[in-house]
Amino acid sequence: MFRRTVLLSAVFALVLGGCGEQGGSSTRQVAVGVDQDTTSLEALIRRVENGLILMSEEGEILAGRTGTIAERMEHYGVPGVSIAVIDDFQIAWERGYGVLEAGGAETVTPHSLFHAGSVAKPVAAAATLALVERGVLDLDESVNDRLSSWRIPGSEYTVTEKVTLRRLLSHSAGLSDGWTESGIECCYAGAGAKPTVTIQQMLDADSSTGLQTPTRVTTVPGGEYRYSNMAYGILQLLLVDVTGEPFAAFMQQTILDPLGMTSSTFAQPLPADLRARATSEHYDVARPFEGKRHHFPVRAAGGLWTTPSDLARFSIEIMSSHTGRASRVLSETTGSEMLKPQVTIPDHPITNAEGLGFGLSGEGQGFAFMATGGTWGSTCVLWAYPATGQGAAVMTNARGGQGLIRFEILLALAREYGWPE
Repeated sequence: MFRRTVLLSAVFALVLGGCGEQGGSSTRQVAVGVDQDTTSLEALIRRVENGLILMSEEGEILAGRTGTIAERMEHYGVPGVSIAVIDDFQIAWERGYGVLEAGGAETVTPHSLFHAGSVAKPVAAAATLALVERGVLDLDESVNDRLSSWRIPGSEYTVTEKVTLRRLLSHSAGLSDGWTESGIECCYAGAGAKPTVTIQQMLDADSSTGLQTPTRVTTVPGGEYRYSNMAYGILQLLLVDVTGEPFAAFMQQTILDPLGMTSSTFAQPLPADLRARATSEHYDVARPFEGKRHHFPVRAAGGLWTTPSDLARFSIEIMSSHTGRASRVLSETTGSEMLKPQVTIPDHPITNAEGLGFGLSGEGQGFAFMATGGTWGSTCVLWAYPATGQGAAVMTNARGGQGLIRFEILLALAREYGWPE
């Protein structure tokens, strides 16, 4: 469901042409640098809009070929796209394209909510680290010592090594996860309801879930990277157990409110004011979901509805804490720990290690953290360079082309802003 699958197999520092006119969008510019007036910013935005760097279905760059956002949205059957760009540790511009629902007239704006999919994971990880910083949790204690609503069954693999918070956050807990591995669409509720299936039922592959395999420890914890959505299901149970608060309320108090993420929520169903400006999710052929959107019980893994601008605010916080700038949620020590490699990821095109919630790549000026999300009806990507204070968040309300348009946009941004390789 929320597997972080990225087909990108290229560096971002490319020099390709492409400029022209583009209309039919909604824009709001903020935090423009003193050396960049509105005219030059608009020219830059037009170059991005008309200079998407085309990719094949396999994720390879089609050298010398560019297209417009409108053309690529039509090509992939994506009704709506939203972008927020970070430059010098602030939001440089934000823009929406297309419509909230295929066949409708309501346009996407920078305030339109999208389903973030797995980009919820680093947000949940940051909230968890805030508890670690307060001494409420320990990264390296067995999570079974603190869980009360469900416990991880022991096995031959947990005799000497335990499932810890660090290992849950970095997908190195040795878990086999029937939901992630099957990829089946299950356990959701429509736009106006909350799921009735519980995380515990999903972990145990209860007959009500349709899952065939429970979540169990099947390799030695800490030994290798193995992506697991239900690792974050366990994390969610842990956070509720130790705080005694509903998960959505805890996330609101710990991350969303302090960072001014006013268009973001983990609540299910969406609150009425946010629901009014939320996109509908779509299948590959731009066919809206019945019920507009899906809500899943594992909110820490993929229950965040947000905007690229709010994700940019979150990214700026992580970059700021990592680099020792003023931050509101995490200290420099904790922010640096979040972006420290915990486990290597072999043979991946863009990510060589996993931190605590983020994928990591590069070094020095080119060090980047990233997260990607994909549901059956939405895609998302967050990409940031903490050394230079640059990055972007891109969201779509359909999964056409497995979200390749996200990376075509990122490549265009990389060219225009001179992102590190």
